[in-house]
Amino acid sequence: MANGESSPIVDPELDKALSELLAQTEREPISPRLRELARRLETALDEARHRRAGKGGGNGGGGNGSAGGGLR
Repeated sequence: MANGESSPIVDPELDKALSELLAQTEREPISPRLRELARRLETALDEARHRRAGKGGGNGGGGNGSAGGGLR
């Protein structure tokens, strides 16, 4: 950190409880619908990153994936 502070002190009991909770959630099944939504979100985010990287920091442009033109 900028001011030289270390990370906060974590209660060992709380850390253990959090670890157990995370392990429990990893064992729980994920619905097919949620998996599909996660896949679609990942794809959309990836496409947005590629579009943003392709613009090279320009002024933003259309933002709707079109190359311009269209009715005004």
